[in-house]
Amino acid sequence: MKNILIIGDLPELKAELEKTGFFSVVKTSPSIEARELEKIDILIVDSRTVPYSKYIQNFSKFLKKIKSNYYIAGDMDTYSTVNKKLSSYGIIVIPPLLTDTQISQKICSLSVEDFYEGKKTVCFFGSGPEVGVSMISTSVARLTAAITEKSVVLLNLGGREGSDYFNYSSSGSGLAGIKDRLINNILTTEELKSSCVKDKNLYILPGEKEISKVRHYHPAHIEKLTGLSNKTFDITIINGGSTVSGMSIGALNSSKIKYMVATQSEKNFKNFSNLQEQIFSKLGISPDDFSLVVNKYIDLPELDTEIVLAKKYRMQVALVIPLLDYPLSLEAEKERKTLISYDRLFSSSIKELSVSMCNALGIEIAGATKNDGEGRSILKKILGKA
Repeated sequence: MKNILIIGDLPELKAELEKTGFFSVVKTSPSIEARELEKIDILIVDSRTVPYSKYIQNFSKFLKKIKSNYYIAGDMDTYSTVNKKLSSYGIIVIPPLLTDTQISQKICSLSVEDFYEGKKTVCFFGSGPEVGVSMISTSVARLTAAITEKSVVLLNLGGREGSDYFNYSSSGSGLAGIKDRLINNILTTEELKSSCVKDKNLYILPGEKEISKVRHYHPAHIEKLTGLSNKTFDITIINGGSTVSGMSIGALNSSKIKYMVATQSEKNFKNFSNLQEQIFSKLGISPDDFSLVVNKYIDLPELDTEIVLAKKYRMQVALVIPLLDYPLSLEAEKERKTLISYDRLFSSSIKELSVSMCNALGIEIAGATKNDGEGRSILKKILGKA
């Protein structure tokens, strides 16, 4: 196990790293002293304690002694100034807006082998409004529950209730009902389960009902929720919406797999570009952290192909879903069902995405060892009720 030295007054980060149980020693120091660097594997330096000018004068001394070095930028100006130069020396610069939990997770992901092995969280986020995040995330959750027979939860964290494609009657269900206990860190696994709408092994947590209250959810609250969800369910799927908030930021930072849902709309691409430049870059989220799901695709020479979109978004394409008949979409919306039960091409596309996702998570498909007839019967059941 490795030893960590933090240069700076960061007791919360120290506690987060100790809590992981992955490190032998996590200690802090107010300054960089040669004797402190003995037997240290990971060095974390806070820019508020050691300014960049001082750090750059001394970093050659500890680069030879310590293999893993991190520099926490205190503000965006510092991050923009130092990131490129320090990165060229193998020093990882931490963006200023990350929480202590997120910094801890980042360090663990880079220094602990198979750190994400038990993390089964997937987030769908949209490049703009009306790209189909709710439809796709709900469909994937429903089909994944059917083909894996594992407990699957869909967390609606896009700033809306997210009940467009499922019915429920309990007024006490959902995120709003557990908000206080979540924020106070006293929410239990059983309380999380009981706040969900249940359909066999599929659980759906309706989102916040009141738009004005979305701002009260900070990324740290969502980290707690997804952490508890990982302990409660086998697979966690998140509808992250298409608007940046404390909810969606926490959801994206907590997810092993991230899907960007987009269309051929230039307006949506410009919206994504603005988000990447102004927000995601400050959170250490890059385009290659996402896989691209191209929805409502129209094969016309005047429009971008999936290959062009992949280059523009700088992401690998995970799936292309063609534009479906508009009346079918309206009918599904009216009946509060997904398009799985209305269109076989859509259901096949969602199955392809779900299987690929499960493979990436290391989740076995229940019908993988069955013959094709049995496999088709699973999909047939879904088509009848999704």
